[in-house]
Order: sequence, then structure tokens, then C-alpha cells
Amino acid sequence: MTAEEKILYKLRKARKKEERLATALNKIEPTESSETTHDPEILTPEEHFFFLKMGLKCKNYVPVGRRGIYQGVILNMHLHWKKHQTLKVVVKTFSPEEVKEIAAELARLTGGIVLDIHEDNTIIMYRGKNYSQPPTEIMSPRVTLSRKKALDKSKYRDGLRAVRKYIPKLEQDLELLRAQAANNFNPVEHVPNADDQNVGSGKSSSTPLEGSNKLKEFLDESKELTENESKTDLLLASESEDLSDIFETESEAETEEREEQPLFLDEFEKFPVESDGEPEDFEEHLRQITMGSKVPVTSEEDVNSPNFDEVDRIFLRAASLLKKKRS
Repeated sequence: MTAEEKILYKLRKARKKEERLATALNKIEPTESSETTHDPEILTPEEHFFFLKMGLKCKNYVPVGRRGIYQGVILNMHLHWKKHQTLKVVVKTFSPEEVKEIAAELARLTGGIVLDIHEDNTIIMYRGKNYSQPPTEIMSPRVTLSRKKALDKSKYRDGLRAVRKYIPKLEQDLELLRAQAANNFNPVEHVPNADDQNVGSGKSSSTPLEGSNKLKEFLDESKELTENESKTDLLLASESEDLSDIFETESEAETEEREEQPLFLDEFEKFPVESDGEPEDFEEHLRQITMGSKVPVTSEEDVNSPNFDEVDRIFLRAASLLKKKRS
């Protein structure tokens, strides 16, 4: 199947479905026509304002969903009006125009007064001045559908809306496809004329002038670029010299500080000189200390010296040995 045949097949199928849904919707409508006429009471502006304000503040409401108006909706409204003067009817899944139609139908079936339609989805109704609860035939009128039939009606109505939106799209696609086919069969070829050739010759004569102008512009741009590059090179050279001066000054300062700092070996000269009675073999003395010998080798100065720790004595002896080796 070609693309055109597919679209034609879908279009025929959609039209058949539209006819089938329309007939089903007409069959499900109630057979008995409503002979009741609605003669609403006349309210003064003050009464209308008072009841409207009361209706906006009241919390009791009746929802109207996808089923629309059926017997249960009318019955609920009368049950609310048994204790309240005003009532809200919240309508969902309907357009503002359909909400107005529902409000008129509810006023006709219930005998109430429509005060206002708030926010395009809330109908505020007043029961009337001399309201009395009607009999069951009026509270559940036969002209309305039952719950199940109302649901079937909503399904048929939604399907019919979808099909009626789908058919124009198919017709538009078919027209576009046929227009494309007509353009492919009759292509428009461009035949060169003498005027076109003259225009082309004029363009070719103007090309050398344009080329010379472009060369001049290119040369000017190259000169500007070279000047800019020379300026940048000079700036970089000056910055590098400044940086080298900074590093040189820092290095000189560091060398001066190092020269001023004394050597660690010179610090050992500050320690007192040990006497000749100290043992020359420093390793044996350290070994005795580490092994925990009970009779360590001591000198006279160690006895006369103040009480030092073992660590202090080790450092003092090491300093004296180093001083002897240097001398």
C-alpha cells in the first residue's frame, strides 16, 4: 500500500466510527422529553448579593464528573437543600460553555435559581424562597439517565470528540501528499536567458575591483598585526627584566643571611672543657651507660659537678671529645 492509500483507508475507517458513535449516542438519550418549564423567582439585587455571598462561604457541594447530569445528582441537590438554602455544584472535565449548559439544565430539572458561575467550574444555586421537598418522582426524574447509562454516554461522547478532531488531520495530510506528488510530476526547470548572461558578465567585470580592495584590506590588517606583535614583545622583555632583578635581589639577601648565621660546630666551644682525667675512649663509656653498669667510670670533675642527667653528661663529654680532636 502506498502512503495515499493508507491515509484513505484511515479516513474511511474514522468516518465509519464517527457514524457509529453518533447513532449510539442518539440511542442512549432518554426517550421521554422533559415537559417541565422553569419559572425562576425574581430576586432583588440585595437578596441576590446576600445569597451569593452565602453560597460562596458554604461548604456543602455536589460534584459533577464525566457522567454529567443523571438521577443521583438531582437527588443529592434536593437532599442538600433540605437543610441549606444555597449549594455549590462543582463541574469537572467540561468546557466553560458546557458548564453554562449544565447550569441551565440543572435549574430546569430542580427548579432552583442559578446565582453565579464561579471560576468557570462552580455553579452556585439557590433553592428558592418557598421551597418544599418535592416527591421522589421529581427528586429522581425519569428524563435523566441512570448511573451506568450516563457512563456509557460519556464514553461515546469522548470517542466522538476524538474522532472529529482526527478526521481533519487526515484530510490535511492527504492534501499535502497530493500536492507533493503533483510537484514531483511537473518540475519547474530554470532556463537561462540573455538577461541572466548579461548580469553574469557584469558580475565578472566587477570581480577584479573587489579582489584589489580585498588585497589592500589584507595588507593593512597584516601591518597592524606586526605592530601589535612588536609592542607585545617589548612589554614581555621589560617584564622579564623586572622579574630577573627581583630574583637577583632575593638571592643576594639570602646569601648575606647565610653568611651571618654561625656554624653548629662553633656552638660546641661554649661548653666547659673537661679535665684530662676523663677516659679517652668515649665508645666504652657509652657502652657502660647503655648496659647499665653499676660502677661507671667517673672523673673528679663529675663528682664535683652539679647533679646532671645522663643525657646532659653524654652531651658534655661528646663536646669535650670533639674539642680535643679539633685541637
